[in-house]
Amino acid sequence: MAETYAAYSEADRVWSGPPSNSIYKEDASLGTLIFQSMKNWPRNICQIWDDDGFVVTFEQELTWAIRIAQFLKGRGLTHKDVIGIAARHSKLLYPLGVACLMNGTPFHSPHSVLDEATIKQMFSITKPNLIFCDGNVYEKIHAATIEWQPEIYTLTDHVEGVPNIESLLEPTTTEMSYQPEPLVEGGNQTAALLCSSGTTGLPKVVCISHRMLMFSPTSPINSETIVLLPTAMDWLSGVAMLVFNTVQGYTRILSRKQLTPEYIVYLVQKYKVDFICLPPCPLSALVHCPEATVESLTSIRSFLYGGGAISHATLKRCQELCVNATMMNSYGTSEAGFITYNIGLEVANSLGGPKPDIRVRILGENGENLTHNQVGEICVHNGLTWKGYYENPEATRQIQDSEGWIHTGDMGYFNEQNCLFIVDRCKDILKYQHFHYWPGEIEATIMELPQVKDVCVVGVHNEVDYDAAGALVVLKKGSTISAKEIVEHVAKNLPAVHKQLHAGVQFTNELPANPNGKVVRKLALEMFNALKAA
Repeated sequence: MAETYAAYSEADRVWSGPPSNSIYKEDASLGTLIFQSMKNWPRNICQIWDDDGFVVTFEQELTWAIRIAQFLKGRGLTHKDVIGIAARHSKLLYPLGVACLMNGTPFHSPHSVLDEATIKQMFSITKPNLIFCDGNVYEKIHAATIEWQPEIYTLTDHVEGVPNIESLLEPTTTEMSYQPEPLVEGGNQTAALLCSSGTTGLPKVVCISHRMLMFSPTSPINSETIVLLPTAMDWLSGVAMLVFNTVQGYTRILSRKQLTPEYIVYLVQKYKVDFICLPPCPLSALVHCPEATVESLTSIRSFLYGGGAISHATLKRCQELCVNATMMNSYGTSEAGFITYNIGLEVANSLGGPKPDIRVRILGENGENLTHNQVGEICVHNGLTWKGYYENPEATRQIQDSEGWIHTGDMGYFNEQNCLFIVDRCKDILKYQHFHYWPGEIEATIMELPQVKDVCVVGVHNEVDYDAAGALVVLKKGSTISAKEIVEHVAKNLPAVHKQLHAGVQFTNELPANPNGKVVRKLALEMFNALKAA
């Protein structure tokens, strides 16, 4: 915690990060920044694709991006338009993203594995007239957007009769003199449109500005770093990595193969990866993988994790395996951006202190600001002008108040050392008889058991008790423990009646998660009920 910083104002009951030392102007364009930065290391390797051995330099990446940007400008696309992207990572995804930024046209990138109904709901909001997708989801994208019939280009797995992005890569006579488009609306102009995480109800479309993505160079990454991070451009972390990659000039290891824990270990060893970022599920799987040893992971210098709860035992085991690594985590939302950061494991499960220029307050049930060790809703002010949810002012007003504070929907508190802890989602608060409880507190207690690999606590509703807590449990390979023992462990450590596992325990091999690796509690409840009824 020595490297995190938070100042607490007793008068306002607000925690603040340090002032930023940004070298960028507030109205700076990401497209221009990337365009200029990529010219600094033309021969550096930008991407290595392990599945087919394909290597891309920054010079090649920028050339492709310029040609695609010229195509977008030639089509008359401006900052008022939207380009749809529904694709996994591929060698031309980043050039496409850079081209959109250089042309000043925001891209909307829902995850390609979403079902047709959700894709339709997402794209119906922005109605892009030009969409890029992988060929294996072309039919789904075509069916979801048939109402306005956009032009669709494939990025991979090309479909006969459908135009593909490679047709846009032919040399042009003007590419050597190309210059990115200036921002029309300044730094608050929308750069990307991302889906909210969608853990409750259908996702909304979040406007992400150029200024929000204009990071100061404070990370441990530089042009000699070898990075392994699986996220494409569907989430804020993926778009942030697009910016980091192209501005800081590091090499990213990628593959279209499934990133099993064994394959992650293989990639780390083969390419001597020194920076890795994983969400909870892959991280938990990695530390329980026999191939993951001190020797096989010795090259890792920085290990970034986040996106959900991870037990301290799992993090400690990860640190034991990655003896040369600094463990780091970060907390953020698509709406507010990156909020806090933490370095090291000195304070178990802490999310650290606010990032530069970020202010945080903990809001009580009556709208009052709470102080240390009091649980309430985490509210954030990042000092930026947020355009809100795309063409959804009502939903925007529900999450951002008149003073600019964004209500995250997460319940948490700060301890005396000004470290932030998350308890649970506001909407995940459950009620047993007359008492509220947070599933996360019960989950943390169950995760203390050495046999447990993962757990999701759900509320099984009935008219008498309302939400009886039930635990959907994944055991570690080779471990055994009975449902009764888990129930008794919770009863011993959380003696309050409303926190008991009145609905019991069900065992499964895997928890249902969304594409970002976050457990979807609604689906977990459905799975729990199905197992109980079997």
